[in-house]
Amino acid sequence: MRYHTRTRAMLALLLGLTALLPACAADKPFTVVMVPDTQVYAEKFPDLFHTQTRWIRDNAAKENIVFVTHVGDIVQHGGAIKHEWKTANKAMSVLDGVVPWGVAIGNHDYDDYRKSVAGTFIKHFGPERFAAQRWYGGASDDRLASYQFFSGGGRRFLIVHLGDDASDKALAWAAGVLGRHRNLPTIVTTHIYLAPNGRAKKTHSARPGANSGEQIWRKLIRRHPQIFLVLSGHFGHPSVVHQVSTNEAGGKVMEILADFQAMERGGNGWLVLLTFVPAKDQIEVRTYSPVLGKYRTDPADAFRFPYSFVTQRSGR
Repeated sequence: MRYHTRTRAMLALLLGLTALLPACAADKPFTVVMVPDTQVYAEKFPDLFHTQTRWIRDNAAKENIVFVTHVGDIVQHGGAIKHEWKTANKAMSVLDGVVPWGVAIGNHDYDDYRKSVAGTFIKHFGPERFAAQRWYGGASDDRLASYQFFSGGGRRFLIVHLGDDASDKALAWAAGVLGRHRNLPTIVTTHIYLAPNGRAKKTHSARPGANSGEQIWRKLIRRHPQIFLVLSGHFGHPSVVHQVSTNEAGGKVMEILADFQAMERGGNGWLVLLTFVPAKDQIEVRTYSPVLGKYRTDPADAFRFPYSFVTQRSGR
């Protein structure tokens, strides 16, 4: 009788511990890595680019990295200089099979920027490259914008990558993606959005239908309450800028700009680590260089902001 009582007690304990496992998984912090403009690395300092992605690979488990997003300007000279694309492709390929990742096309990544010709970008980072990946959602008709999924803290997220000065057509495509996945909290990565003094008021290109950062906010971001974070690059003075805006539903949207290309060696390998901490309902932002082996500690580079892991799911 005593044996059966002891057995029942052990079973009850095991069942209790098993019930705790999902809760523990949901509370575990997870990290999204933001890769700022790598154009100078691709042009002159390939080792720095490789060091960045190798660090991500080697620390994916330790940091619980669930996604890597590149803000664009992968290379310096678009389709003109083949070795730059070779460097970029080799560096980003390190992530294959390790962690989901995506890329926003930047103004330097076009073969012909004025005509929106981007065959070399599409060849290396277009939808065909990712089609077999379960986390890959799809691409726009011109194959320059894309969306992906990732999971963290027991939740599923959507991330949309838009090109620089996204066109009205691209924004309509993105709105369609958001509409089909309206219950997923969403990050938007685009090359040009936030500037040193707020959202960019002018477009960088003269392409018909192009939209500035401010127009992207008004036409897309603020209208979709599931979007809680917007990441961008392009502007390098200062290197990191962030602000919080309020969307039409009254929800908070964190907007972050990061671009270190004006620094020594085109940026010294700085990465932005966004660590989601469900137990604290916040996202902690750190700026780290695997090249230098150090963190930036200025308030602009190390900060945190609230994120409700319960209510944000549907933008309430």
